[in-house]
Amino acid sequence: MSTLFLDLNSFFASVEQQLVPSLRGKPLGIIPNDCGSTCCIAASYEAKHFGVKTGCGVREAHERCPGIVLIASRPDEYIKMHHKILEAVDTIYPAEGVYSIDEMSFRLTGQDRDINRARDLAMQMKQAIRELAGETLRCSIGIAPNRVLAKTASNMMKPDGLVVIERNELPKRLLGLELTDFPGIGTGIENRLHRYGIRSVDQLCRASRPMLRKAWGSVLGETWWHWLRGDETDIPKTKKRSCGHQHVLAPDLRYKEQARAVAIRLLHKAAARMRWEGYWCTRITLDLKPPDAPSWHLDVKLEPCQDTVRLLWHLGQLWSKQPFEFIFCVSVTLGGLISNGNVEEPLFELDRKRTRLAHTMDTINRKQGHASIYYGSMHGVTDSAPRRIPFSSVPDLDLPDIA
Repeated sequence: MSTLFLDLNSFFASVEQQLVPSLRGKPLGIIPNDCGSTCCIAASYEAKHFGVKTGCGVREAHERCPGIVLIASRPDEYIKMHHKILEAVDTIYPAEGVYSIDEMSFRLTGQDRDINRARDLAMQMKQAIRELAGETLRCSIGIAPNRVLAKTASNMMKPDGLVVIERNELPKRLLGLELTDFPGIGTGIENRLHRYGIRSVDQLCRASRPMLRKAWGSVLGETWWHWLRGDETDIPKTKKRSCGHQHVLAPDLRYKEQARAVAIRLLHKAAARMRWEGYWCTRITLDLKPPDAPSWHLDVKLEPCQDTVRLLWHLGQLWSKQPFEFIFCVSVTLGGLISNGNVEEPLFELDRKRTRLAHTMDTINRKQGHASIYYGSMHGVTDSAPRRIPFSSVPDLDLPDIA
């Protein structure tokens, strides 16, 4: 055994049940905002019992589970609990990687690779989380020869499960799964596999390395061949390509001008995060979804930019071309990211001054709090599009919602 993977169960809902004891044992749904047209971004196991899942609309949630309690998300509380859990498991074993707010892995070494020792560590982690973070916080743990199989194992028994996959059990132990039960195989990859005649896990495991390379369209297919056999091949690192935010608008913000102000707010958030992470963008994209028409999007390429003023000008140009009076959802994305070390300082002094101004505003907002200073064009919507927790990273509490 080389890897232990820990997946916190129904994390957002479990945190709310920990913080609000009266919610324990009740079907609970977490929604991004108090809006009748929104959907659940998380559900407790009591709600899942009635078929309420992530993405389930509010109306459908009430139909499936009439007694469900719906509450607005509190991202800061979930981030605090995440760090509390990290501290708890660190008393047992140091985490090798943290992949999202509810997932982390541990690289086992030496005698800890013994199957019985690994099981014991898993049980100690569960106990540490209950004692040091909260009794409602449960996790499923998978132990396997590599991280992909360990993550797969963690999903095989929920909630509060512990599943071990040993190398000598492969591939037999996997044959009861669906292709999409493996992390990283979504419907798009599944369709590609189908085109190559791979419709079951058995066929996936029996496919040759060249076949999997063709099916994936890259060397990643060969990496999967190794993973399925228990090899510890490293997961290829991906390059960050974009930084953006989207927001489903409350009814009073769906008019054209109010939606424009929210788009500006989203741009401020994305630009501040981009600068914090050390990137410059070379493209800005505006996506809009009206209530009763297909989605619309438009983008523009630009020279490497961190300057919010210039980005606002480009956003204004894009917005002037959008045809809608009423808008349901707005998304702003900064793409074509280039890291600080690969960008030369702007040629003109005005551009350099405005870039320094953007960084100064970020510093003030980090120290003084959310939207302590902002451009007038987003006045009135500074509380719109509150902080969300992305799937692939965890915001640092030291980085508040700075835009």
